[in-house]
Amino acid sequence: MKIFTIFILTSSILFAGIFDFKTISSDFKQTITNEENTKIIYEGSLYATTDAKALWEYKKPVNKKIYFNQNRVVILEPELEQAIVTDLQSTPNLTELLKSAKKIDEKTYETSYDDITYTIHAKSGQIDYISYMDKLENRVTIQMLNLTTNTVLDDSLFRVTIPSNYDIITQ
Repeated sequence: MKIFTIFILTSSILFAGIFDFKTISSDFKQTITNEENTKIIYEGSLYATTDAKALWEYKKPVNKKIYFNQNRVVILEPELEQAIVTDLQSTPNLTELLKSAKKIDEKTYETSYDDITYTIHAKSGQIDYISYMDKLENRVTIQMLNLTTNTVLDDSLFRVTIPSNYDIITQ
């Protein structure tokens, strides 16, 4: 669940102010810190549109691609030769999350889903990072790097092709 929550946070944005754009592209650094202060850091790139399409492409420490569209999520894990397919009914809808975000101050917004509060931090009029505590008591921070908005994203970027040799897990 925490992976889905993380990825949904930037998949589709229809909100004024820092959330007012048609597309977003960003590198990201995701840090997960457990109760013992052990950290795992993921790095990759994010591409998303306001019509509910997104791709999270993890590059370090593992390769993984997570595709979102209006009604499903597909996670491709090349190292495991598997694809996990689930519908969006089991994950939060980012558009709804952000529409419900409340401005705390000039740089901070908050929203909640499934008993988790997400804090969205802004810098220079853009999303700087998103932070929250997941249900396993992990502190999660997703820092946006080299963020650009309203650039042309080719629709083929969001098309999922599951290799024929992959196991498909449906959730």
